[in-house]
Amino acid sequence: MYKLLLLFFSIGLLSCQNGEKKSASQWKSYKSTTEVIDVPKDLKEISGISFVNDSIVAAIEDENGVLYFFDLNKKKIIREFSFAEEGDYEDLARKDNIMYVVRADGIIYQLVDFAGEHPQITYYKTPLKSENDIEGLAYDAKNDRLLLSVKGKNLSKADDEEEVKNIYQFTLKDMKFHEEPVFRIFLKDIEDQFRGDALMQASKHFLKAVGNNNLNKVIKPSALTYNPINGKLYVLSAINSFILVLNEDGSFDKIIRFGGSEFIQPEGIAFNSKGELFISNEGKKKKGNIVKITQ
Repeated sequence: MYKLLLLFFSIGLLSCQNGEKKSASQWKSYKSTTEVIDVPKDLKEISGISFVNDSIVAAIEDENGVLYFFDLNKKKIIREFSFAEEGDYEDLARKDNIMYVVRADGIIYQLVDFAGEHPQITYYKTPLKSENDIEGLAYDAKNDRLLLSVKGKNLSKADDEEEVKNIYQFTLKDMKFHEEPVFRIFLKDIEDQFRGDALMQASKHFLKAVGNNNLNKVIKPSALTYNPINGKLYVLSAINSFILVLNEDGSFDKIIRFGGSEFIQPEGIAFNSKGELFISNEGKKKKGNIVKITQ
């Protein structure tokens, strides 16, 4: 993972509105502090989180089909249950009493009454494969659908040649996957944020990555979620330590930067009901953790 030499600053770079970019003086800049919560060894490979309530998160790790309930206050696992065989499980999203879990090969698991004694488990296959490497899953309440972000290849080879990462939809009304992308992340949109005065505030390391004109060296979506306060979609990148923010219609809004040794490998992102942001990290040679960000 690329390591940034920043002392945990989140710099929101606002995109253009009505065809004009905002000047440097209009950029929002937030100084942030963190609370780092280490997770037990069972969650060292933690790959996704979703809030059950403001003190308990549901979590998965990328080796076993087990849903964990982790108490942020007690800092311990209070319950767990197996919903599937071993596999690469990457993210999860909640709709009321239903939890959805996505595997890297695009299989979606539905856990009805997930907090009850006997959850009902169903899975749905999609055209996605392991080469697509699906790591992000979010519930879009406004449109009653799941959003799935590609970390690897897109379904269409032509899209790969356009330096784009696609986000697909799985509609819950008919439990149907749609092959036409609902949102698209373009390298150009990210590059455009680093023109002129923006160069003064951006990490040289990140600018070098952007200058490679290789989207895979700039952003690798590892999780996504909606902010309950502003309704925008937050896409976490596993590299270069930033969050891409999209408007409700999928248009580019801004980039939020972060950094610090606690961000070992950012793999999960979630907001609680208060709009507080949490990022989970796989441990690698350290313990896995969940980081609370206070802006």
